[in-house]
Amino acid sequence: MIADRYGYAVLPGQAIATPGVDAVLRRRERAGTVWAVAGLVPQGGLALALLPAGGPAGAIGGMLAVTFSVTAGLAVLWRRARRRERRILETYGWQVWPCRTRSVKVVEAGGERARGRRWGAENRVVLMQPDGQSHCSFPPPWDGWDGPGHRGPVAGDEMWFAGDTRFGGVLAVPGGMPFRYVTRGRPGTRKGTPGEDELARRAGLMRS
Repeated sequence: MIADRYGYAVLPGQAIATPGVDAVLRRRERAGTVWAVAGLVPQGGLALALLPAGGPAGAIGGMLAVTFSVTAGLAVLWRRARRRERRILETYGWQVWPCRTRSVKVVEAGGERARGRRWGAENRVVLMQPDGQSHCSFPPPWDGWDGPGHRGPVAGDEMWFAGDTRFGGVLAVPGGMPFRYVTRGRPGTRKGTPGEDELARRAGLMRS
């Protein structure tokens, strides 16, 4: 992996073996299931009951059917992300990357208009090459953190990463938590070694 070639430390063992990581994964998986059931069961039941009635009731049933479809789609995406998150943590060990944080401009519906678009700012963690140049960047792992004991951003000049920086992986504060599943908008163009490609396929980051 590229971290090896840069001379960065790669911790032994699987990232999922880090104390507390598997418990957080299980909690996220359970939360997704509970959320899906709580949303889908009443929506589906009401849609089935109202659709045959026709008229205003049937229209409401139709709207509920659309909402059901959207909720089901989100539930599938959530479950797929959690499954990939687990596969990554079971495939890779933690790579220790030097980093810095910066604010980048992103297209945002509520941002200030400029050059025909609305722009806002988003915090990013930039993983650094040995020469001090940017290698890639991801959203910080403390955004939306759902674990115990964390109360905001963690200062520091390194991050732990499990995955393949060409595609994405799991980014964590040193120690393994908080952690976050991250992906790149566009895959990196660097050609991987056969070993890197095999790991990426095993983790579900790269298509077979």
